[in-house]
Amino acid sequence: MANAREISKRIASFGKTRQITKTMELVATSRMKKTHDRLQAAKPYTDKLASILHSMNLEGLEEKFPLLCGRPEVNRVAVLMISTNRGLCGGFNANVIRHARHVLSSLWEEGKETVLHVTGRKGNNALRYLGYEIASSRTDIGDWPSYDEAAEIARRFMEEYLDGDIDELRIVHAEYRGVASHPPVAETILPLRFDDDGHERAEFLLEPSSEAILESLLPRILENRVFKILLENSAGEQAARRIAMKNATDNADELIRILTRVYNRARQAQITQELAEIVGGAEALA
Repeated sequence: MANAREISKRIASFGKTRQITKTMELVATSRMKKTHDRLQAAKPYTDKLASILHSMNLEGLEEKFPLLCGRPEVNRVAVLMISTNRGLCGGFNANVIRHARHVLSSLWEEGKETVLHVTGRKGNNALRYLGYEIASSRTDIGDWPSYDEAAEIARRFMEEYLDGDIDELRIVHAEYRGVASHPPVAETILPLRFDDDGHERAEFLLEPSSEAILESLLPRILENRVFKILLENSAGEQAARRIAMKNATDNADELIRILTRVYNRARQAQITQELAEIVGGAEALA
């Protein structure tokens, strides 16, 4: 058994580790709250925009707008995987990377050509290590993604889609459903699709024409969807980091409690031995 001094050093070491993990937990909680607020603030605009488009009659407009019209045959698919630049967030990145590999494998089995793009240092390093060919990567998107960054990403893929370089765009990211739920998902972003909810179509008087409105509106819809994905991924990252740091703090507390009991037993045994030596020495001198 280790002596009391060694155990005391280990307790102090775990105490310092606990201070670090507790601080990181509090920081992650604060950042998660701010990102969650941004996500909630963006929802009314997104929901209202979607409801208007669902109510409009888009029949006959798909052929005029390539962003709405899917390819007759999908041969080349761009896959954008959203990961993080920093770790210490549990299995957050591992889950997204695993799902992205599954998406790529499914596309290859269907005979489709894929073009892989990655954001985040963790995903880029992992996929390169696994031997995947990455067409582009960027690590400049941090914990506070901006709309300009989302618009830049959206414009790039929109241009590639309109030029015919890709037939489809899928984004693999973490979907933020709550503090404890942020599973990886794959969304088809291009071509733009609007689910038919079965509601009756409304008739609108549009000024200027519907073509002019959609020409300006569709790129904004694409930018908004990419921005929402970046916010969800960032909120999920902070939530996962908060959980990971809380678990680390709880583990440090448990180890400190265990080592404290071991230290008390070792100290008690040491004191008992010293008393026995004193008594034995006194009896020898008597």
